[in-house]
Amino acid sequence: MQVSMYGLTMVSISQDRGTAAAPIVRNKWPSLFVVCIGVMMTFINASSTIGALASIQDDLHVSGSTLVWVTSAFALALVSLVMSAGTFGELYGRRLTYLSGVGVFTAGSLVAFLADSAGVLVAAQAVMGVGAAAILPSGLAIVSTSFQDPQERTGAISIWASCAGLGLAIGPLLAGLLLRELSWHSVYLTNVVLGAIAGALALLVLGESKHPSRQLDPLGVVLGTVTVAAATYAVIEGGASGYGQPRIVVAYLVTAVAGVLFVRVESTHHDPMLDLGLFRSRSFTTVMLVTAAAMFGFVGIALLSVLHLQRVAGHDPLGAGVRLMPMMLSYVVLSAFGARIVRTVGFTVTLTVGLLLMGAGALSLLWNGADSGYAHMWPGLLLTGVGSALLIAPSTAAAVNSVGPLQAGMASATVNLFRQLGSMLGPAVLGTIATSRFPSILAESLDGQGGVSRATADAVATSVSHGQSPKADAGTLALLAKAVPDAFTTALHSGLVVGGLVLLAIAVLAALFVRHQHPVAPSAPLTPERN
Repeated sequence: MQVSMYGLTMVSISQDRGTAAAPIVRNKWPSLFVVCIGVMMTFINASSTIGALASIQDDLHVSGSTLVWVTSAFALALVSLVMSAGTFGELYGRRLTYLSGVGVFTAGSLVAFLADSAGVLVAAQAVMGVGAAAILPSGLAIVSTSFQDPQERTGAISIWASCAGLGLAIGPLLAGLLLRELSWHSVYLTNVVLGAIAGALALLVLGESKHPSRQLDPLGVVLGTVTVAAATYAVIEGGASGYGQPRIVVAYLVTAVAGVLFVRVESTHHDPMLDLGLFRSRSFTTVMLVTAAAMFGFVGIALLSVLHLQRVAGHDPLGAGVRLMPMMLSYVVLSAFGARIVRTVGFTVTLTVGLLLMGAGALSLLWNGADSGYAHMWPGLLLTGVGSALLIAPSTAAAVNSVGPLQAGMASATVNLFRQLGSMLGPAVLGTIATSRFPSILAESLDGQGGVSRATADAVATSVSHGQSPKADAGTLALLAKAVPDAFTTALHSGLVVGGLVLLAIAVLAALFVRHQHPVAPSAPLTPERN
């Protein structure tokens, strides 16, 4: 049976699971504050680690392929386990899951702070990813079930999402400041302090709540985790070593087999980890695509911008972080008004316009050339930030508001899964496009200039792309001073074009299929759940 909840056509779930109510929470605003600390620290870790990569590589002398996994281990663990962690919260308690996640994340941060080798640091990042996988869905579920009115819930989710952006904005600045005075280890001490604060406040403020009738779906948990983990590994490692490698092909085969089995199990299970009936609604499915596209664009464009600022414009990590502020601050500030914008124009218009602005921002960054000043860059960053403010929080609210209170945990885990998939795919896809095109563009630029042969051009381009000093004559080295920034800028533009076109394509889908209009108050009173 089809039902319409808050304006979004959905597939009805069984009555005992879809119509029972959320807990009555007396301290909902303090609870929101506590979970915001959690989401902020997970995103601070992600962006501050990127800012510290150069220092990490210089100190630990790691190869480029190993360096990829310093950040990717966190993403792999997070994306793989976020749905399972959401189920854990529904079964055993959202407060317990949140506290467990904070504890694991803090322990991993302490190990990273003490790490003296790349292997230990990668393992610590994976542990932090496990903790973040528990923090994000449980925190969002706590917000979703604490705020019962849809309009108030949309505002609370906007604050929660803006704290994610605040973490992304603070991370590079914090890393840049610390790295000027201390070693890269100090970046992870920040996580330890925030984790201790979040854990202590959670013990004092959060009340426990869980799904009253949820049952374990062990096969679904295993198959879902294997599917997402294999796909994530294939995307990350394939971008570093090549998608035709045998282990990458095997990973995609595992993804396909496990994915088919997961769909089969979930479609027949009486209480699945992920109710596939949700995706029968084109509107809900499109909202998930919007959620992924928003983070795909946000993180991907930020990465390409940082690469330009550091490798072309020559700024240090702090200087690059400061120059990203038009994007980051506009997102943080405008996210606070996300709920008001949705009340005024509805979710369909909000999401469509956000995608259009973000896509326009990506494409306007093509105006920024190798010899251009910052004046050619900040307008594109500003457009990207404004567009993301209309996307990240509203798309999260659209997903959570579209289900009954007892499905808040499932919706929270699902939307976090798509958010993290977008966060992982953005830098993986757009970064790979840029870095893989750079050597050929540089070789073509050098070929025939000043008597440089094609063989020499290829060898020089390969050396430069691997961060090595090329073996060439003085004339060729002189050409590199101009050719390298030009080639790198052209390669970055390739990634920006792809990112912009993806965002514009999803905007068309949002305009056609999202049918989520103005949020309205629930038609029936909510009854309390244990808190």
